[in-house]
Amino acid sequence: MAEIVIATKNAGKVEEFKELMKDLGIEFKCLNDFAEVKEPEETGKTFAANAKLKAAYYAKALGQTCIADDSGLEVLSLKGAPGVRSARYAGDHATSEENNNLLLMNMKFYTRRTCRFFCALAVSDPQGKILEEANGTCEGMLLHEPLGTEGFGYDPLFWSTELHKGMGEATMEEKNSVSHRSKAIKKLCAIWRKDK
Repeated sequence: MAEIVIATKNAGKVEEFKELMKDLGIEFKCLNDFAEVKEPEETGKTFAANAKLKAAYYAKALGQTCIADDSGLEVLSLKGAPGVRSARYAGDHATSEENNNLLLMNMKFYTRRTCRFFCALAVSDPQGKILEEANGTCEGMLLHEPLGTEGFGYDPLFWSTELHKGMGEATMEEKNSVSHRSKAIKKLCAIWRKDK
């Protein structure tokens, strides 16, 4: 497992993976390193289902071991929305700003703003067999307006109850200490170290 493809084009996600897994001695590539591969339709009803779907799809398409994540924001007052549609909340090709604006509009009259980030990871071999799975959560509150300029996606609207600051204000190091993706990645690293 000397080389793994991270099934994303999101530079922010790639940096998180590389930083958190740097001591494993693995070379990481991402979808930007390959010729255009058509994206699979994310038909799963859960983050875990979509992570497995993407991992198996890209592993078979590229003929390499692949790690995929499906993650997003779950807001209690919105019955878990945006959920699995987090990246496409305001439409299939929506920007982060459009997603954030729609979320703020939908939350306008709610006082209960409890939310969490959820991440599901899946690793697939080149034949499409799922080798490992892991998940992680990051608890917080939804802000009334963006705060900070760090991070990506919904980070500017997320108040971390662990950091006691906005995720958009957090450094990469601070974010990696509490984020949903970092917790899932750390669980995965623990599995790999145990298997060595």
